[in-house]
Amino acid sequence: MKKVLLVTEQINPPYDEGIKKTVYNLFVGLEQRYIIKVICREGFNDERIKVIETNRLFISNRIKKTVKKFRPHTLIYFPFASTTFASFVRNVILSSFCSSAQNIMVALQPKQLATWQTRLIRFLKPKIVLTPSLLLYDKLKGLKINSSLIPLPTNLENFSPNKNDETKKVLRIKYHIPPNKYVITHIGHFNEGRNLKSLVPLQKGENQVIIVGSSSTPRDSIGPASLKEKLLNTGIMIIDGFIERIEEIYHLSDLYIFPVVKKNSSIDLPLSILEARACGVPVVTTNFGSTEYFLGNDNGNIFYSEPEEFPARVEEVKKLMLNKNNTSVGTLNGQFEEILFSAIDNGKT
Repeated sequence: MKKVLLVTEQINPPYDEGIKKTVYNLFVGLEQRYIIKVICREGFNDERIKVIETNRLFISNRIKKTVKKFRPHTLIYFPFASTTFASFVRNVILSSFCSSAQNIMVALQPKQLATWQTRLIRFLKPKIVLTPSLLLYDKLKGLKINSSLIPLPTNLENFSPNKNDETKKVLRIKYHIPPNKYVITHIGHFNEGRNLKSLVPLQKGENQVIIVGSSSTPRDSIGPASLKEKLLNTGIMIIDGFIERIEEIYHLSDLYIFPVVKKNSSIDLPLSILEARACGVPVVTTNFGSTEYFLGNDNGNIFYSEPEEFPARVEEVKKLMLNKNNTSVGTLNGQFEEILFSAIDNGKT
């Protein structure tokens, strides 16, 4: 069985935002097929995980000794900051500790680079970069870096359809949500870049908009009245902090909405959309990132819209879903595993 070394910033609960979920899902996927070891700055208690305090570039004798002792067939580096210049430098340093190992970088988003950094990266490139981002994929091709588009996995043990209307009622009571409302939910970082103000026109009539924040969210908008206060004043409900069973929020919802338009304000293939669909919840979303590339309309369950057209689009979805019996749920896990395992086993995608 091949040995895979995963190096990242942290693999530690709570898994309440996209990057942290993705690295954990990657770990779970790898451990089912390979002998795996993780090196990180923060991690949960597990014999396979080595927590090492180190400098920003991962230059460390402890890391070097750990890598050489493990002797991996494949090194996977997953930088939380994605494709910064420092991430490429770290990758080269880590690769030097195991020069015979296959080298793969997993990168979720493009980052702005100075001209001189772009020129140098041509000499620092990993053997393969796996990314869900169309923007990053195109940039890497321009730099002549071998890369492949890869979807993100979903934890299908947790995220699965709720076919029991009684469960939905019980969950709404648990979270103090009106039982007879049409519940429209958004889950993610609570900041201006998420375009959350576009949800305000939906908070009317039978609709109840719910925004679930993240305990990993950066600071709110700054000003005399916060973004949160403005949204609360419209009647939108806000649930702050970590929810251990976030799938319950999807199960009590009638519709999931994703309003983000600004680049790099989310992972290009938003995990919340994947999770909503895994739970059987229809989705209204902007044409963000690589969502349409990977998911299309997901058997008529994903609806694309400009933010200013959300109210009309939501009403259209209500009517379409009223008598729809199609509970088909799309999953990209098989495609994710095929691309990842091919990169590890064969050195190609």
